[in-house]
Amino acid sequence: MGIGKQTWSHYFSKEKSAKNAFFGKASGKKQLHLETLASLLANGFRLSEALEVMIRSGHFANESLLAFREALSRGETLVTCFTYLELSPQELSAIQLAQHHGDLSGTLGNIAEQIKLVNKQKQELMKTLAYPFLLILFVLSLLFGLRQFLLPQLLASGMMPTGHWGVIFLQQSPVILGSAVLFLLSLIGLCLLKLQGQDSLSRSCFWSRLPVIGGLYRLFITSYFSLEWGKLFKEGLELQQIITSMQTTDSRSLMFAMSVELHQGLSEGKPLSEQLSYYPFLTPEFAQIVFQGESKGRLGAELVLYSQLSRERFFIRVEKLVHLIQPVVFLLVAFLIVSLYAAMFLPLYDSMGELM
Repeated sequence: MGIGKQTWSHYFSKEKSAKNAFFGKASGKKQLHLETLASLLANGFRLSEALEVMIRSGHFANESLLAFREALSRGETLVTCFTYLELSPQELSAIQLAQHHGDLSGTLGNIAEQIKLVNKQKQELMKTLAYPFLLILFVLSLLFGLRQFLLPQLLASGMMPTGHWGVIFLQQSPVILGSAVLFLLSLIGLCLLKLQGQDSLSRSCFWSRLPVIGGLYRLFITSYFSLEWGKLFKEGLELQQIITSMQTTDSRSLMFAMSVELHQGLSEGKPLSEQLSYYPFLTPEFAQIVFQGESKGRLGAELVLYSQLSRERFFIRVEKLVHLIQPVVFLLVAFLIVSLYAAMFLPLYDSMGELM
């Protein structure tokens, strides 16, 4: 099977530009592999042929592709083969479900697009926060320098009263700020350590209840479930078949944990929409769409559409949040600078006023 020169140049120019943007990052390499595989599969290549083309091209990291090809030739499952591309449990679950609805090319394209958008948001966040955090670091360094070097000399010369609030601020603020940062990092570390020992359902419930982050997490998870379920319903699978398909996914994934609970609930006679409304990591609209779609018989198309809308809302909110963070950080920097100047010069002005 051949492929035109223009198509090849399109693949490799896209691969080169992505390398320039994500060079050295595992997520960037994973995105390149998935994008190219999706493109080749969409153009009629079988998976083994697509791997051969990518290996022969010399434009990709061949170690993972060679391991992928060897696993495929040994007759390993598709999910096992894709583990060599370092996919997450959630991404592997999507690959597993693609074997049931048959849209492997579309699934790979969706995963690659998701990785691309997430990387873009990370870059935007780094650009937004880089300068303000450098200012904060500079202000804190200046505060520490004043406390350690200049303040002792001023106190020894008698130019600043020891009991003034500004002097107390300069003496205690580094300790207070350091203790606050240490406490925050310890709290985050304890939360992450506790979450590691919990199942995926408990972790998802925890993230969905957090302020600000919880709303974004609900949109992300809802978009993922809507897309995968929508594809399965569009292929004509019944609800019980879909739950059975979910139980073949990675046991560490959220989809597998949900399938166990949903199967138990359905065996007890609980409607699907009622069970879905109990999960805090799914939006309330998701359960309503499932209930109305079941009655109308158009559940697959409605879920795919809702997945697209949820995904757009997710990235719009992330973009707004990123642009909101910068002015908040600048306000914090301004507060630190004003406090630093006030704490430094007001005691001096008070001393000069007493002398005059």
